[in-house]
Amino acid sequence: MIEVQDKQGCTTRLIVTANRSMSWKANLYLAASLGVICMGVAIAMATFGLWMIIPFAGLEIIFIVVCLYLTLKRLSRQEVITVDSEAIKVEWGYSQPDVTVNLPRRWSRLSYHCKDSEFEVGELSVSAHGKRYVLGQCLNKKEKKALYGELKSAMAQ
Repeated sequence: MIEVQDKQGCTTRLIVTANRSMSWKANLYLAASLGVICMGVAIAMATFGLWMIIPFAGLEIIFIVVCLYLTLKRLSRQEVITVDSEAIKVEWGYSQPDVTVNLPRRWSRLSYHCKDSEFEVGELSVSAHGKRYVLGQCLNKKEKKALYGELKSAMAQ
């Protein structure tokens, strides 16, 4: 998902985030409903004497919650791309920037390469002084093309 936060004069700030279809609360409801079903089956099996299923059902529920948490954490990573008259600043991080790269706008080149396959999303990158930085890794093909268009117009100003 691309959000154009500021577009003032010759400064453009773009925030790129992954599409999170469910919130943490919705994920917990999903895990709880799966847990009720799983424990219901485990308790039913325990009444027939197969009581060893109950601990494994509990581990299965814990595993589901951990996987949902890790997926949601991974999807909360953001890219903040700021283009002004002198530089292009790219920041990657969760709640604050973990990695920050400043590139001179004059020497920066934007490129987008995509094969004609429906399954290929392409690669969007910005490069300067022999270093290349990939942008929008969490985006689909349509969103990458939109980000490419926004960046291209911001760099042309």
